[in-house]
Formats: sequence, structure tokens, C-alpha cells
Amino acid sequence: MKYLAILPMIALAACATPQPEAPSTIDTPVLGEGGCDAEALGYLVGQVIGEIDTTTLPQPLRVIRPGMAVTLDYRIERTNIELDDADDVVRVYCG
Repeated sequence: MKYLAILPMIALAACATPQPEAPSTIDTPVLGEGGCDAEALGYLVGQVIGEIDTTTLPQPLRVIRPGMAVTLDYRIERTNIELDDADDVVRVYCG
């Protein structure tokens, strides 16, 4: 009889098994599927944003300054340019 009392606990423990998370693709550009081409814009890293004609860059484009609030939505076609305190480009990525 005492084994019957343990059976529900074992069943509940089986339900609580954590599932592995799906791999993240946030920083991985996907080309040819409507994604941005961040790798091709890698030459911008180190340049001052004020010296770049951003109107010639792929759109949609988001320039992110330090401490700036940004949405967390992932848009594969959006090019993000991240700046440092001196307005130098430190990173270009999709999302």
C-alpha cells in the first residue's frame, strides 16, 4: 500500500522535466530570405556615424547609441548599427 502513495509523486516528477531551449539565431544574418546583409556592412566598424551616409544603407536601419532604449522585437530584414560613446560604429547586425 505504501508504494501506491509514492506513485503520484513519481508521475508529477516526470511532468516537471525541463525541455532544452531552441538555439538562438538573433545575431545570425540570413541572406536570400529577406534578411539584412550585416556581413557586407562590416567595413563600417570603426567609422564615425556622422561620416556615413546612412541613406545609402539597406533599410530598415536602426542606429543604436549607448543607453538608448530599443525594442526587443526581432526583424530579420532590419540592419542595426551599434555605436560607442564617441559615435564610432562598434557592431553591425541583423534584427
